[in-house]
Amino acid sequence: MRIAFAVNGTRGDVQPAAVLAHRLAERGHDVILGIPPNLGDAIAGSGMHVRRLGLDTQAQLDHVSRARAAAGRDPIKLQRMLAEVRDLGWAEIVGDMAGVVEGADVVVTGFTTEQVAAMYALRAAIPVISLHHAPIRPNLSVGPLPAIGARSTSLNRLQWALADRALTAMTRRRDRELAGRVGGVPDDGPGWTRVRRAPGADIQAYDPMFAVHDDPVWDRDSRRRPRPVVGFLDIPGRLRQRMGSQMRGTASADVMSWIGRGEPPVYVGFGSMPLRDPAAVVGIVEWACRSVGRRALICAGWNRVDDMAAAVCDTSVVQVVDSIDHAVLARCAVVVHHGGAGTTAATLRAGVPSVVCWFSSDQPFWGAEVSRLGVGVSLRFRKLDAMRLAAGLRASLDPACVERARAMPSALVGAQQAADHAADVVESSVRPMRIVA
Repeated sequence: MRIAFAVNGTRGDVQPAAVLAHRLAERGHDVILGIPPNLGDAIAGSGMHVRRLGLDTQAQLDHVSRARAAAGRDPIKLQRMLAEVRDLGWAEIVGDMAGVVEGADVVVTGFTTEQVAAMYALRAAIPVISLHHAPIRPNLSVGPLPAIGARSTSLNRLQWALADRALTAMTRRRDRELAGRVGGVPDDGPGWTRVRRAPGADIQAYDPMFAVHDDPVWDRDSRRRPRPVVGFLDIPGRLRQRMGSQMRGTASADVMSWIGRGEPPVYVGFGSMPLRDPAAVVGIVEWACRSVGRRALICAGWNRVDDMAAAVCDTSVVQVVDSIDHAVLARCAVVVHHGGAGTTAATLRAGVPSVVCWFSSDQPFWGAEVSRLGVGVSLRFRKLDAMRLAAGLRASLDPACVERARAMPSALVGAQQAADHAADVVESSVRPMRIVA
């Protein structure tokens, strides 16, 4: 079977897809993996055919960050900035998609690329599988904007209705252009409705303990397009060493030695989230960690290491690295992170408490779930200061919180089981197509 993966985004988007792609390749399938060019080297040598899909996402995020800073709070400039950001990289994804999915029996994609992938899949009469890292289809439990929150099912229903209208308005023009370019696709509504009606499935790539249950809206739509909850897709040991450092991170002997020279440190990392003032963040972290008597291991991620390291006064207390292997998390006392699904999963599997400092997207959802389980606290990054971070660290270091976190690894679906379940879903999707009305 020829299986095409078309995934755009950051490490958190690409890594689960790469894990599933690798498992399918192990089963003997011909796997094509379309990912951003800046992450291609991280997958090279893993036994899959890697092709370019879209722009360099690190450069793209840097551009968005600069555009937001330039717009400030001016409403006209903000509107222009949003219009520019909305279409940034779209043409490149559309252009690259045809080469990635050509000749495929099934297409596996992510949320940011599923509209484009579904168009090509429908034209080729093949199923499309979406990988979701949180509940992102209409339901009464979780709204489309978790940062806003909702205390009632009616408010969540309203949020989804407004989100659907907004998405239709934002994508109508480019959706029509895409349909014309692809050709052979019936004009039966916005692109996102095609995805929700397309043959295939929406794989929920997170643990069942976070799934939507007993929800009439979710259950109704799941009958049309299945949404199996498989568990977190993590890098297995046999693949970890074959992936480049951009995907798995690094753990140098110097870092491991530094960790071993004292009590377990606090890990701090915000992944691909751009920090306006990295040096200020280092200062906040250093003060908060000193106040609780802990050292800090800071992973710069996609921010400039030099800017962060310049603020470090005492390297015996603070260490700054450019990337880190998530395997290191198990040797830390607390993990301070942005609440990305991948980092949240890695922290839960490590059995370590979290302080989630969320920015946007599904991150507030994961922060709320960490808080609900009593394995950490949730803060909004925009409001982060030394006092709030110190309070979050104290709460996470509480023995009861630590004990609950230690119990999490055994409660989660195993990584191998999750990958096998997801692979089964992809394989079973290849059958005669039927458009669901």
